Amino acid sequence: MSKKFNAVCRKAGSEGIVLLKNDRQVLPLKKGTKVSVFGRIQTHYIKSGTGSGGLVNVSYVVNIPEGLTAAGLVLNEELVEVYRRWEQENPFDVGGGWAKEPWAQVEMPLSDEVTAQAAKVSDAAIVIIGRTAGEEKDNSNVEESYLLSQAERDMLRCVTAHFEKVIVLLNVGNIIDMKWVSEFNPAAVLYVWQGGQEGGNSVADVIVGNVSPSGKLTDTIACNITDYPSHPYFGDRNKN
Repeated sequence: MSKKFNAVCRKAGSEGIVLLKNDRQVLPLKKGTKVSVFGRIQTHYIKSGTGSGGLVNVSYVVNIPEGLTAAGLVLNEELVEVYRRWEQENPFDVGGGWAKEPWAQVEMPLSDEVTAQAAKVSDAAIVIIGRTAGEEKDNSNVEESYLLSQAERDMLRCVTAHFEKVIVLLNVGNIIDMKWVSEFNPAAVLYVWQGGQEGGNSVADVIVGNVSPSGKLTDTIACNITDYPSHPYFGDRNKN
């Protein structure tokens, strides 16, 4: 891919990001800010959904920590190493091919001890939650898909208890349940979607303020999934 196309992809990714919340003007982060990044998907940015649009070969994929570093933020390397060591024993699950990929990856259990130590050496926390779905593998109203897993909830509870500035990034291809926002009250929440191979740079451009997030939601996020009139018939083979 030429540098010209790379730039277009990066711009499209950043301009599509939706900023849902930004309390106390926590964003943008100034260059030089030290951040602790939580969430095992940080090393495996989800560039696209499943199916024909997802099973494509690309020459590279920029993950979010790589983008943040390139944009001038300082990562908590001790925490990076904690996730790296854990992932060696809990490798990324690529699934079994077409429509057999897991919606989410197993999340690393997070202790108060690790989180408290990270808070001592960091100015802010970034929590990344990842989801995949797509052709023949639609999202479903279960944990690790439309709903957060218990491990993800524990992660949010732990990080928001120890950090004042918590930024949640949703590396997802569709909306998910959002009741956890009022429960854990992170300072900022962004749908960063699945921004292709330049996605990590697109996210970083917004986080440091190089690009103003101008994306708008194409769906209304209901308080409860049962609030949607279509809910009783979703996926029904006879009526919809």
